[in-house]
Amino acid sequence: MVKAVVGEESQLQLAEDRFSRSSEPAQVGLVIGKLNSALDRGFVFDLVPTPQNDAGQPACSVLEPAKDNKKKGSKSKSQTSDSSSNLVIDKDWVAEHARQVSRMMVGGIKVVGIYVWASEAAFKNSTMVLCQTVKGVAEAASTLEDDLDERLLIHICYSPRRWTCRNCTLSSNITSSSLRPCDFKMGRVLTSLQTFKCLYNFDLR
Repeated sequence: MVKAVVGEESQLQLAEDRFSRSSEPAQVGLVIGKLNSALDRGFVFDLVPTPQNDAGQPACSVLEPAKDNKKKGSKSKSQTSDSSSNLVIDKDWVAEHARQVSRMMVGGIKVVGIYVWASEAAFKNSTMVLCQTVKGVAEAASTLEDDLDERLLIHICYSPRRWTCRNCTLSSNITSSSLRPCDFKMGRVLTSLQTFKCLYNFDLR
């Protein structure tokens, strides 16, 4: 079981800057990295936002309480922190995104979970749909080499600004106990990767 996760500081800081400049109250995307069962550790290399679906709708949005829906004017991030806010996620579209991205990954790098940019209240009210999304991503991006029944769920909260990581156990019956907190910190992990180059010479006659 993954108990500690280290994220590539340079890439995650760029992602955080992108989130802070965004006007979206919520965003979902894929976590790219690798999980090491022998060390009980996970490594996060980058975050890839899920694009809008074919209908032009965002993959993740915030469902406001009924009383807020009656108000006119633009919605601010402070409104989304209401204790009744919930996340609405297009689970099938996120899974399809994971399937496409996993096909482009080089050896040793995989889609290891999802991230969500949302308020603390919206996250807590949406743990079940988030777990279901994680499971859908795991099934869509599975490979023959997969031997782990767990994936990562990273939450970036904007008020207060905080990164937290949870381990999501993939079981047939997902409950609130499927999520377990794990240590998360930023560091340099891309430097640990090895690059191999191959050159082939062809004699064309």
